Formats: sequence, structure tokens, C-alpha cells
Amino acid sequence: MTKVEGTDGNSAPAGTTVTPDPAVCLTLTHHGVSSPLGNEPVTFTVMTGGGTVGGLSSVTVNTDVETGCAHAAWRLGTTPGPNTLTAAALASGSPLTFTATGSSGKLLYVANLFGNSITAYAAGASGNATPTATIAGGNTGLNGPLGVALDGAGNIYVSNFNVNSILVYVAGASGNATPTRTIAGSNTGLNGPEGVALDATGNIYVANAGGSITVYAAGASGNATPTATIAGGNTGLILPQGIALDGARNIYVSNFNVNSILVYAAGTSGNATPTATIAGGNTGLNSPVGIALDGAGNIHVANQRNSITVYTAGASGNATPTATIAGGNTGLNSPVGIALDGAGNIYVVNANSSSITVYAAEASGNATPTATIAGSNTGLNGPIFITF
Repeated sequence: MTKVEGTDGNSAPAGTTVTPDPAVCLTLTHHGVSSPLGNEPVTFTVMTGGGTVGGLSSVTVNTDVETGCAHAAWRLGTTPGPNTLTAAALASGSPLTFTATGSSGKLLYVANLFGNSITAYAAGASGNATPTATIAGGNTGLNGPLGVALDGAGNIYVSNFNVNSILVYVAGASGNATPTRTIAGSNTGLNGPEGVALDATGNIYVANAGGSITVYAAGASGNATPTATIAGGNTGLILPQGIALDGARNIYVSNFNVNSILVYAAGTSGNATPTATIAGGNTGLNSPVGIALDGAGNIHVANQRNSITVYTAGASGNATPTATIAGGNTGLNSPVGIALDGAGNIYVVNANSSSITVYAAEASGNATPTATIAGSNTGLNGPIFITF
């Protein structure tokens, strides 16, 4: 048995599929002439790391008749660390062992409205990058996905705009995955759900385009009643889109129709007046959609009219941005979703060009992206919101 491809010594984010697939080839030598040995069973077995192979702990694959090779898709365990996989064939001797390390690098998740899919990319991805994971298919329940968020364990939360639901998938989910939970029904108050965010204890916050913010307990499922609902004339909510939380669980919401950012105190419910409102001619807000906060509490906003504006922590009123990214070099083309990595780099989804542009932390002006994810391999198709 001869190894022709493998993953020895390679690293991939924990919970993702290693590339290339582990593969072995069998050959039969007769009178000094070697030829591929097809239709021979090879058993791939996960030994350490808690991952899966072919979606199972062990899978048997027959070698190809023409090449004599057998391949298996190896998904690493969700906990960072070493993973091992063996491949054994009756026609050969001792099993081969493949090794790979699950890294703690975060994946970048994107909700694709037109593709009815969630795509994930490795940190640092650029160009015509193939996703490390794609959630799509009839079992997924995806129907107009807009918002996407992760909890502390890496579980994936998606807002389903067309059918007023929130879907939850296990960390590292890929393929035609069935949700582990679905929040839907008349009691939920979901009404055109768009942005989704979670706090440190797993409570789920949803911006509903119908004019409300609904909050659900960690672990909520089914026809769950919100633990809090912000709605009413005093709230100022008019077509809310993006939603974000700061470390104190204050709630930040982008108000698309009236070019404003609204802030509510932690635990707010009912017909509550915002504690702060950013609005006015100096703000540069122009159809704001996505919103994200950095570690210092600075507020980053994706304006669909082709700009990114940044405000200091605690900004209110007719505040002038501390930075504005706009201009022909930026590659912005109807920016909607926005997210920040741990180093403060800014990731922006461009709806019209189905692309993601990346800018250095504290970028401003007519800045050229440091990276752009775009092309036929990316699976981007009407991307909206984005998260790490």
C-alpha cells in the first residue's frame, strides 16, 4: 500500500475538513510490472481528536479501478489539537497513519441570500478561495438566510428571512446538515429577521425588519416566546438591519431607512427610548446595514451606499466619524455585512459583486483592500451578513 496524498504535519482550523483528502493507492506487481489494484476495500478510522471520516468514526472505501486509489473526507475534531487517522487494507500490510493538527484559528462565516447557503473561509483567505465548509441543501432548512452568528462553542446561528425562523447548526457543520434547533412559530415574534448576535451566556438577539428586536434564552427552540422584545413608537426602530453587543450587553442597531444607529441599555424591553442615537448630516450614515464593535467599543458601520464609517465608543448625536473608508480604490460595491478579527482588521461583504474586501485596522480614506475574496470557487452568492 502506497500513500499518494495525505495530511501529515498539516494544520487546519478545528472542526473543518483537511485538504487534500487522505488517500492511499494499492498496486499489484506481477513479473515486475505494477498496475493499479481496484475494488479493494480500504478502511479509514479516526483514532484521536474526535473528528469524523466520511461523516462517521470509520468508513470503508473501495479503491478506484483505474487509479487503485481510495480517498476519504477527514473532518478534524472541534477541539484544537492533534488528530490521527489510520487507513488499513487487507491487500496490504500495516495500516498507514495520517496526522493533522486542529488549529484554533477562527473561520469567517457568510450568509448567502441568493445561494441559500452558509460558506466559511479560513483566516487569511484571499482570491478565488474555496470555502472550508458550505452548509447547503434540502435538509438545512435555509430559506433566505441573512444573519449569521456564532456562540462561544462555535455553534452557528442563522436568520431565515423568508420564513421567519432562526436555525442552529453544530460547530463545524457542513454539507446538507440538519439544524440541531429551529426557533419558529407565532409566539416567537420573528418578523423579517435579519441581524443576529449572541451575548456571553448564549442569549440570542435578533433585529427584525418589521420594526422590533427580539431576545431568546440560550438553548431556545421551537415556538419560543422572547424573553424581551423592544418595539413601539419610542424605540425609533424603522427597518432595523444589523445588531451588535458590547461587553456590557448594550445593544447597537442599525436603522436603514432613517440613517441612524440606536443604542439600548442591557436588558431593555418594551417601548423603550434609546440611551443614545447617532444621526445627522455629520455622521456620514447612508443606508446603514452591518454593524460591529472592536475591543475598545468603537462602532464600525457598513453603509450600503458605498462607505464604511467608524465612531468612537459612546458616540451619540450628530457625531462625525473618526474614520471613513470610501472611494474608487476601496472595491466597495454595496457593502452590507461587516466583521472584525482579533487584530482589528475589517472584513466587509459587498452584495453587488458577491465579494469580501478586507482592510487594515484603522484604515481610512480611499484605502485599497489588503485582501479580496471573490470568484467562482468561493460560493459567494448574494452575501449579506458575516461573522467570526
